[in-house]
Amino acid sequence: MYYTDDSILPENMAPLIITAAPYGPEWIPGDADIPVTWDEQVQAAVDCYNAGATMLHVHVRDPATGHGSIDFDQFNYFIGRLKQAVPKMILQVGGSISFAPKSADAKAKWLDYDTRHMLTELDPKPECVTIATGTTQWDIMSWMSADDIKGTHLENNPKVQAAWAGMWVDAGPAFYLEHLKRLRKNRIQPYFVPAHVHQLELIERLIRAGVYMGPMNLAIAG
Repeated sequence: MYYTDDSILPENMAPLIITAAPYGPEWIPGDADIPVTWDEQVQAAVDCYNAGATMLHVHVRDPATGHGSIDFDQFNYFIGRLKQAVPKMILQVGGSISFAPKSADAKAKWLDYDTRHMLTELDPKPECVTIATGTTQWDIMSWMSADDIKGTHLENNPKVQAAWAGMWVDAGPAFYLEHLKRLRKNRIQPYFVPAHVHQLELIERLIRAGVYMGPMNLAIAG
């Protein structure tokens, strides 16, 4: 790759994909202007598209509680609404979710990573689902200042702060190899979110070994 004097002109640039993430799963209503009702959540996507975004990072909020949803049916419903409202947007579903089983009997059948693998069975299908490759601590409190949390539910709440500081994503080979296989089977593209250079190396090894052959969708997380 090389650059010339006219490389900075928009007509000579490679196509740009802007990703919008308007749903703020770490916050609760009252912390910020967060969409809660189904119509509000859909409108947030429409607003992002009209502002120039072509990819939407999707989390789902339960309108009844205002908190992040772990209901598989709600995810399917919301994706269906988005497909109608913003049909040209690339939908990228956040992969750090485990769905709650509908009954005690179902819970007994959902062992280990099975609830997380449910993301590969969403219907309608999103274009992408984010996937972690390598277990990582995601301590979001380490990059928040006192000003960042002022006036939110995190302020003066050491228990919740400790919960976020101790958050980690379990994503060893037993998880990501099976998850990649299921995503491919269901024709959903993985969107890799490595946290550091060593996880980039791991993704490279997956490609060299033929475990994953592309396309490569990737963004550094954290």
